[in-house]
Parts: sequence; C-alpha cells; structure tokens
Amino acid sequence: MSSTLQGRRRRPQEMLLPDGKKIIVTLPEDLEDVRRKYPRGGDIQVEVVVHGSVEHSQYLRQSRDHHEERRQLLREQHGPAFEEWEDVQSQLSSVTAELERLENQASGLYGNFSKFGYDAAIRTYSDEDPPTASSHASISEKVGEQRNQDGDRHGETTKLFKRPVIRQWFHQGLMWRASEQTEVMAIELFLDLVYVGIIHSNGEHMAEEATGYELLRFVITFVMAWKIWTDITLTLSWFETDDVVTRLEILFCISCLIGFTTNTTHIFVDDPAHNTYVQLVSFYLAARIFTAVFYGIAAYLLPMIKGVMISQIVSIIVPTALWIASIHVDMPSRLGFIMPALFLDMYGHIAFFTLLRFKQNHAPEGKWKEWFDRMFEFYPAISIEHRVERMNAFVSLVFGYSVVAILFQNQGGYDINAFLGKAILGLMQAFTFNWIYFDIDGRNINLHAIRRSPISAGLWGFSHLPFVMGYIVATSALSRLVLATDVPGTDLNQLAEPYRDSAEDHFNSGVRFFYCHGLAIALLCMAAISFSHEHKKQPTLRLNKNLRLANRIAVCIIMFFLPLATSLQSLSLISITLSLTVWVLIVELWGKSCTDDPFIGEKDGCCITYCARCKKGDVEETIASDEKPLRGELLELDRAEKTAM
Repeated sequence: MSSTLQGRRRRPQEMLLPDGKKIIVTLPEDLEDVRRKYPRGGDIQVEVVVHGSVEHSQYLRQSRDHHEERRQLLREQHGPAFEEWEDVQSQLSSVTAELERLENQASGLYGNFSKFGYDAAIRTYSDEDPPTASSHASISEKVGEQRNQDGDRHGETTKLFKRPVIRQWFHQGLMWRASEQTEVMAIELFLDLVYVGIIHSNGEHMAEEATGYELLRFVITFVMAWKIWTDITLTLSWFETDDVVTRLEILFCISCLIGFTTNTTHIFVDDPAHNTYVQLVSFYLAARIFTAVFYGIAAYLLPMIKGVMISQIVSIIVPTALWIASIHVDMPSRLGFIMPALFLDMYGHIAFFTLLRFKQNHAPEGKWKEWFDRMFEFYPAISIEHRVERMNAFVSLVFGYSVVAILFQNQGGYDINAFLGKAILGLMQAFTFNWIYFDIDGRNINLHAIRRSPISAGLWGFSHLPFVMGYIVATSALSRLVLATDVPGTDLNQLAEPYRDSAEDHFNSGVRFFYCHGLAIALLCMAAISFSHEHKKQPTLRLNKNLRLANRIAVCIIMFFLPLATSLQSLSLISITLSLTVWVLIVELWGKSCTDDPFIGEKDGCCITYCARCKKGDVEETIASDEKPLRGELLELDRAEKTAM
C-alpha cells in the first residue's frame, strides 16, 4: 500500500514459525486480495489468516513458546553472561523508549488526538536529520515509499524536508508545531472576521427586498465568496505562513474579496451603466487565477507534489472559461454559464479524487499506472484537527455576528418594548443553535466524520455550505422582523433615526419564507453534520441518535411550512420558531442522557464504563465490605490476556 489515501489501513504482517512456515496476517476486507498474492503450492509454505482470529492467536502463542524455550536454553548455556546481556538490553530499550517519548512531546503532538485519532507511526524531521530511504520505508504506509531515483531525478525533492519547520508526516497530513499553528490561527481568525462581516452584509441587503430574484443574487455571490475564502484557508493549510511572500499572497486575495464584495448588489441591474457583473467576475477571477499561479510555482519548486498542483490548476482554468463566457451574454442566458461554473468551482475536485482512487485501486498494472502513481505519490496534507477547529471558530463567529445584526438603538427614555423583546428572543435562538452545534453534535464523538469514511467526510464538508448560507438568510430576515411595528409595544418614535427608516408595520411574505426556510435548512444541515459523525453509544441511552435526528427533521418540516400561516405576526413567528428550536434542544439533552442519569444533583458514575486490573483478593474484600456495592461486571482474565472490555 504505497498510496497516501489508504488512511488508517495497515499493511499485512508477516510472521515466520519455527518450522519455516510463513504466516501472513491481514484485515478481513483484504483477505481475498492477499490470498491471491500468496497462492498455495509454492516453495515456501504460506498461510493467510485474519488479524485477531483464533488461528492468529494460536500462531502467536506457538511462536512465543518457541522463543521462550530458546531463551531458557541460552540462559542454561551462558549463565551469568546471559543475565548480564539481558539486563543491558532491557536498560537500552527503556532509555530508547524514553528518548522517543521526549521527541514526540517536543513536537507538540500529545494531547491533540483524543477526538481525532492518534497514529504511532508519526515521524519528525529537522534540518540536521533529513529523511532517508530507510526512514521513508518506516512511514511508507502513510505517505508512500520514497523511490531512490526520485532524489536523482528531482534535485529539489529534499528541499521539502529541509525547511526550518518540523514536518510530521502521517496518513492524513502534516501536524505543525504549536508556534506555527498559533500563527496560522491568528491569520485565519483575521480572515474569518472579514469574511463573516462580508457575508452578513450581503445577507442584510438581500433582506431589504426579500424577493426570489434577490435570493438568487445572494446565493450566487455567497458561493463565489465562499470559494475565495476556502481557497485561502486551503493554501494556509498546505503551505507555511511564516514568510513575507505568503502573507502578501493572502493580502492580495483578501483585497480581491473586498473588491468582489463592493460589486455584489447590482449584478442583475438591467441598466448596463449601473450593472457590476463584469467587475464582480473580474475580482473573482483575479483571486482564482492568482491562486493557480501560486500552485504553478509550488509545482515547479516541489516536484514531488506537482501532480496535485497541476490538477488544482486545471480545476481553476476550466470554470474560468465559463465565467469569461458569461460576461458576453445577458440574463437569463447568463445563468446557463454561471451554474455549471459554480458547480465546477465547488465540486470539480471530486472528479480528480475519483480518478485517483480508481487508478490506485482498480487500474491494471502498466506504464500508465506507474506514471500516474509516480505523479501523485505525495499529496500536500493538512491537519484534520486544525481544519475542524478552524471550522468551529468560523461557525462560532457566524452565530455571534447574527446577534450583532439584530441590534438597534433607542431614542431616549428607558422603555422595555417589543423591539427589545424580539431581539432577546433572537439572541436566545442563536444561543440555542450554538448549543446544539457545539455541545450536542460536537461532543462525545467516537470517530470524526473526516476519519470515518470518504462519504461521511464529503457529507460533513458539503453540509456546512448550505448550513451557513441558510442561517445567514434566516438572521437577515430576523433583523427585519425585530424592527417590524405590527405588534403592540412597538412605538416608532422610540427608535433612533437610522433604524426608524427600516421599521415597517407590515413585512412581505418573502421575509417569512427567508426566515423560516433559512432556519429549516440550517437545522437540517446540522442534522446531516451530526449524522456524519460516529458518536459514542452508551448502553443505557434514553434515545439513540437516529430517533433524535428524526425529531429534528420533523421540526424542520414544520418550520418549512410555517410561512403559510400568513396571520402570524412578527413576535408570534419568532416565538414559534424559538419554541421549536428549544424543543429540539430538550429532546437532545434528554435523549443523550442515560436512564439512571439524574438531571439534578451529582452524577453517580452514570453511563461510564471502567476497565481495571486488580487482584482477586482485593475484589472479594471490596464485595464483602459494608460500603456501597459495586455496579459493574467482573471478568476473570487468563495469563495471556492483558485487559478486559
């Protein structure tokens, strides 16, 4: 398995028995493939067994007994010399293990894998210790075996490892040092703050008119801005950020994003003198083409990843042609170029990954496959943990900024009016969404969606786009509902002048649909995100995750049809959606608890399973004592077992 995309799959293990028989240990899903590689009847007797099977255990015990007999024989033959040699070997192994532990701790990797997994095959390299062919062999399962001829063919190959930053290669990516990760987070936080302000500003303009045409404009410009933002964050994840050139590149792309934003509201204006579509596409393509140029430079300087860089360039050039063509046609024919261009920008890379996986797993051996494997032997990796935490920080900013969007100013006096009441209800709704996303769906994860499977990883990444988009559409409409004067206690004279102009005694149906449908889509996408994870399953859980997600989907359906109740006033509409959201939260909190889990008071070890080793006498003494009885299951282990589950 020389592919970098094999994930956490392990290589078949080989074991030689005392009688010369070779045992190949593999996973169940790889059993047939391995047996075809080792047919029976050869010069060497070979048997393929499944890892963890009874046969595997028997052969391990047989090998252990044989080596114990050899050790006893050597002890009898050499006496004190053997004892001294064994003591030296034990001390050497202990010191070596301690050195390896210190190196791992120095790289800042410990404490970061409780949620996203840990791999013991991680290696670190510094300037004085570049990776050799032998060191590559030890991590070939993660990043592919390093071919010796690559160093002769590409003089710059080792430059990737001779950078000052420590690289830790593992099956999904590079983990950075803590100092560099802090720099990246600072830059990304700055970018996220700018981007969140931009998309909320775009949403507020959409809510001013609340028409289908305005919604179409918002969706198109939102996806384009999302692509610029994701390109910058992907580049930050792939490459270093501690140099001036990279920071200038980020500054240029953010400047293009600002220029893009200043032309988003008039792209569908009929008057050519006031239409800004050409300017919008120009700033968008400037950022995209600049990114393609950066990838081209990276492909030239780092030939080991040129295959991936070239594929990224192609995925930029193809939709660029469609964007340029869309400038020369008018609406509505222009949409025939915009929609496929948006689709290729967002999901064109899926075709590349599909082709890559097919070539690695199903393509027949030959020169074409050999060239393809050599071209895509290495993939510039990212830190999964960093990506998830960065997405969490961005979503948190989206929730927080939605509260800023519903703020207003009073004009004198100290009145608790309906405007303030509706704003507080909007705050409660944002807080509830934040509670569900982070504390309900983001906690107690056994296996994150990105590590679970390619399908779950794709679902996790795909769901965040409509989730953020729907939530911004809803909160933009909420800002109009807060200032509506259709209920008692909304005296227009109490508002300051800028907000008084935005207040209306009646809001159109578009605001209702934007608000309710935006919340429904956001809540549905949150259900999809939760479904993509594998959460821990407690044995006494009140409601399993599928039932709780079904309740969430039912609430989404109610929200979806709620705008049809045109008699609902602004306060009633906000109150009903908030009640539905709180209902989802209550069901989640109650369903995630255990049957013997108290809601008030101290949790007496509910839903927690402990596994421990102790002497039989200690267990009998504890059971016989007058203290509180033990709750659990006692398992007696034989000599060969180490732990009990």
